[in-house]
Amino acid sequence: MGALKGMAVRLRALLRPRARDRELDEEIRFHLDLETEKYLRLGLTPAEARRRALVAFGGVERTREEHRDVRGVRWVEALVADSRYAARTFLRTPALTGAAVLTMALGIGANAAIFSAVNAVILRPLPFPHPERLVMLWEENKEKGWYKNVVAPANLLDWREQVGAFQDVAGYADDASTVTLSGEGAPRLLRVTSVTGNFFSVLGTRAALGRTFVDEETWRAGAPVAVVSDRVWRDHFGSDPGLVGRTIRIEGTAMQVVGVLPPRFSFPAEDVDLWLPVRWAPEDRAETWFRRAHWMRAVARLKPGVSPAQANAQLQQVVGRLKRQYPETNRYMGAGLTSLHEFLVGDTRLPLLVLLSGAGLLLLIACANVGNLLMVRATGRHREVALRLALGASRPRLARQALTESLVLSLLGGAAGLGLGWWGTRALGALQPEGMLRVRDVGMDWSVLAYVLAITTASGLLFGIAPALWSGGRNAAAALRVGGRSGTEGRRTRRWSDALIVGEVALAFLLTAGAGLLVRSYQELRRVDPGFDPDGVLAVSLVLPDTRYDSAAKVRAFYQTLRERAAALPGVSEAALVSKLPLTGTAWTSDFTAAGRRPGEYGSEVAHRVVSPEYFRVMRVPVLRGRPLTAEDRAGAPQAVVINDALARSFFRGQDPIGQRLTFDKVPDSTSEWWTVVGVVGSEHQSGLASPPQIEALFPFAQQRWDAMSLLLRTRGDPVALAPAVRQAVAELDPSLAIHATRAMRAVLADSLARDRFLMMLLLAFAGVGLVLAVVGVYGVLAQLTRSRSREMGIRIALGAPTARVRWQVVRHGLALILAGLGVGGVSAVLATRAMRGLLFQVAPADPATFATVAAVLAATGLVASWLPAARASRADPAVVLRGD
Repeated sequence: MGALKGMAVRLRALLRPRARDRELDEEIRFHLDLETEKYLRLGLTPAEARRRALVAFGGVERTREEHRDVRGVRWVEALVADSRYAARTFLRTPALTGAAVLTMALGIGANAAIFSAVNAVILRPLPFPHPERLVMLWEENKEKGWYKNVVAPANLLDWREQVGAFQDVAGYADDASTVTLSGEGAPRLLRVTSVTGNFFSVLGTRAALGRTFVDEETWRAGAPVAVVSDRVWRDHFGSDPGLVGRTIRIEGTAMQVVGVLPPRFSFPAEDVDLWLPVRWAPEDRAETWFRRAHWMRAVARLKPGVSPAQANAQLQQVVGRLKRQYPETNRYMGAGLTSLHEFLVGDTRLPLLVLLSGAGLLLLIACANVGNLLMVRATGRHREVALRLALGASRPRLARQALTESLVLSLLGGAAGLGLGWWGTRALGALQPEGMLRVRDVGMDWSVLAYVLAITTASGLLFGIAPALWSGGRNAAAALRVGGRSGTEGRRTRRWSDALIVGEVALAFLLTAGAGLLVRSYQELRRVDPGFDPDGVLAVSLVLPDTRYDSAAKVRAFYQTLRERAAALPGVSEAALVSKLPLTGTAWTSDFTAAGRRPGEYGSEVAHRVVSPEYFRVMRVPVLRGRPLTAEDRAGAPQAVVINDALARSFFRGQDPIGQRLTFDKVPDSTSEWWTVVGVVGSEHQSGLASPPQIEALFPFAQQRWDAMSLLLRTRGDPVALAPAVRQAVAELDPSLAIHATRAMRAVLADSLARDRFLMMLLLAFAGVGLVLAVVGVYGVLAQLTRSRSREMGIRIALGAPTARVRWQVVRHGLALILAGLGVGGVSAVLATRAMRGLLFQVAPADPATFATVAAVLAATGLVASWLPAARASRADPAVVLRGD
């Protein structure tokens, strides 16, 4: 009870300090009155009696302080008083305060925005029950160069049945596809992924309405069913609870909606609208292709108490058994597991950490800059410090006051930075390139707020150390001497400022060097020839539903008619068809071999594309040897294929590939199809400009069935302007068909560079702000130096010293600081930029040209910042300076 009563007293004193002070004053007055009456009864005068009472009491102020100490809240009261004093002093210098708050806001805001992304992608746990037990299973194949690759369905099922450490294993299609929702007004495009029936149960996700799939729905039994996202349920179906149980039409097929997922569910990607069971045929399990085709991702949940290492050991036993059991498909096939969280973070970790490091460097530069501002402010208050020391103020008290002021300033900057960070998170989520982050929601949560509070407090302590030490280390006599007419800044203060400037320049060099490397890398990427001419080309992508286009003849007839109509549109010079646009990845790959080769002499990972004969003219892909595909390469004619020069160089080295016969099997047999190479064309980049062109075979559209095609139109004007006319042509052929995407090929090329461009621009913005802050810091220190030495410079000029020599003294001091900072920053950059190797293209992490350019820019801007105060000092009138002294 006593402890609770004491806490109550302290809490009351903290919340109602004035009331407690009034009560204490009344109690003191009561005791003094009693003591005064005692002396009055002894015959003393009222004044003498009061004096005697005060002496006997022992000091009113001391008693007040002792009572405050007993309450245990004196430090709070002192903090509040110091904060009020700091606020008043800042209001008297609005320019300095505004500059410091803005500087801190920029640094803290950048950190808040980037940390929000890091938190959302890397730190935030997955929104599933016991996410630490979820692992991603993958396959590897040294022969094909696979690592963490997609898996074959048959292997997935064997792992599920034979690895006892797994509670269950589910699968989903690696790439989401686009389908058309019809019968609900105008045709609408939805993103869909196929999953096994146990997919949601493995993740531990339940439907918000209805149910999810059951295991039996993995197989082709019963009516088709679907689960929809919360977004589709709200946007397309008006949040109708009656949607569960209704039948919708997807690509013309009737499907029953069995469930609606929770609002936050967004796996395997945020843009998925619809989940469908894979609906495998039971007899497929025994087919060779079911183990040879790799297209699924596998996610497993470990049994309670099983470690990933234990599960991997059991998995390797099963993998070895499958190699012996199925040598035709699994001889070189390995497998492994990775935590699901780590797998999903993937290659976004390095860019985010680089950006967070850049934001951290910017914050350090801001701290150094504000530290210099506070040092200038502290030196301007030397007389105040001297008087407070002379009047008995302790050095720790002065140091605490200086730290409190810096913390208040940092909190003001943190509050402003939080607003900038909130805006930055919105911009980051909206502007991030497609696929860079696995989430779009990079908003702020309590983790971000705690991070901002931590860096705000740390920043306040960091840039407040120098002024606090300066104030706490002052000597009263020295302070009064410095405060006189002949005072100077003092060597110790100057050393602090010089050290901060060296640190600022070093940090600016490090930050600017990182941005410069990304600029060089981006320039190198832009110089890469994509293998085609993107200017003036419009790409229109479609997928024909196999329910209505159930034969190769129907598919070819539709696309051929569409191509002819599009080619006749005004402004179109040529039209072509292709199954996969360049720079958007590969559709599928296979093994291959040529007729007459020895057994075991085969190639792997050749990409397949289907094109119409006009493709090479439309895309300006050069025919290097032989002939292109023509209209003669039609259905029923001898099967022809064109290969790119990457395949010709790697597989037909020293041979003429024209006339060679290829089959796309590792080991040809009686069922193998043979294709004759009729031409060699230039290599296009399939997966991005940073990746070399993959070996590729291009097949005639008339000899292959391909439901998903892109119409390419070379135009004589703006290609995007043709989009409405193409949509009209598609609607006339099939009103229920929705166009999946309409893009200019120049935009496709730009999208392939989007991630590199985004990283470059963001880090370049950080570097630009850091450079400006560093230059302002150099200018501020030298300007303060010239003001403090104005008397000395006036005397020098009065005694005949050339103004150029006076000017050079200031510039020389500034250049010395800049060169020292460049030296420290250069050494740091050589070590730190190694971490960026994975983000650079044909640029070394310690690229000499980049480092030299950055050093030159910093030196030049620093020289300008040094020259301005030097020029002002050299123009000073000695008579005015000495008269003022």
